[in-house]
Amino acid sequence: MEFIGNTWNHFVEMVRNGTEVTHFILPFYLTSIFAERIYYFFSNMKYNAKDAATSLSMSAFNTLFGIFVGGVFHYAVYTYLYTHCRIWEVPYTALGWIFVFLLHDFFYFAEHALSHRMGLLWAFHQVHHSSEELNFSTANRGTFLDLFASNFFYFMPILGVDILQFAVIIGATNIWGIFNHTKLIKNMGFLEYILATPSNHSVHHATNVKYLDKNYGQVLIIWDIIFGTFKREEKNEPPVYGLTTNIETFNPIEVEFSGFKWLRNQMKSATNWKDKLGYLIYPPGWSHTGNHQRTEEAVANYLKQQNYAVQEI
Repeated sequence: MEFIGNTWNHFVEMVRNGTEVTHFILPFYLTSIFAERIYYFFSNMKYNAKDAATSLSMSAFNTLFGIFVGGVFHYAVYTYLYTHCRIWEVPYTALGWIFVFLLHDFFYFAEHALSHRMGLLWAFHQVHHSSEELNFSTANRGTFLDLFASNFFYFMPILGVDILQFAVIIGATNIWGIFNHTKLIKNMGFLEYILATPSNHSVHHATNVKYLDKNYGQVLIIWDIIFGTFKREEKNEPPVYGLTTNIETFNPIEVEFSGFKWLRNQMKSATNWKDKLGYLIYPPGWSHTGNHQRTEEAVANYLKQQNYAVQEI
């Protein structure tokens, strides 16, 4: 316990000094990618280098944008809310850190779930899902504008979480968010029902109908178990990664804006503003014509086909 406490305190100091990215997170991320690539090579496993290059180039730009633009914006808003709107102050104790972690992990789950069920937010988030691979390089894939779609965390300063506590938890949970983007770790035993393991997150990235809109948690999977969105990976149903309609490009600029291109085309298909706004509010697959292709319809069609197959047997 003393070792864990000392390690945690050291990490807190790195965040306080602003060195956690260069001294810990970035080295961990790049080392993980390199080690995974070496493993793929010596195991004769297929590795999509073009896709990895796309993800890494986007990650580099997004990180720089996040530091110099998004970070400044979030810092200003967060500090203002904490200074003027907080209802109490979370103490720097073990229980305080546990509270901050649980609060952050729940808000991550809630925002992540909404990002899959609301057209506007899906336009931001689908970029992360656009890779047809699942490896460490895809962990930080996303549009640079994602920073402006993350608003649930603004509840945290109101609930007394100061900016250092928030930054520490973000850094710590991002390590796990890198770790669970790999196919190489298949099963972690009883932890599969506690944590968002690589296997559980593999399900989240899958386009298989039975896996759609499942396993939103970042670190804990218990939120999905509580709210009914938990799904274990099945041995006879390997995940197929990507989007239900893939974007078919490795151009990082096209990938960056692919979600907004998708949303624009959806809105252009409508003839009045009510229906156009519907594409912003309703889940992906919603149609103003009534010919919906949402997850609900995909699951219903899948179950219907399964019933037909059983009847034929």
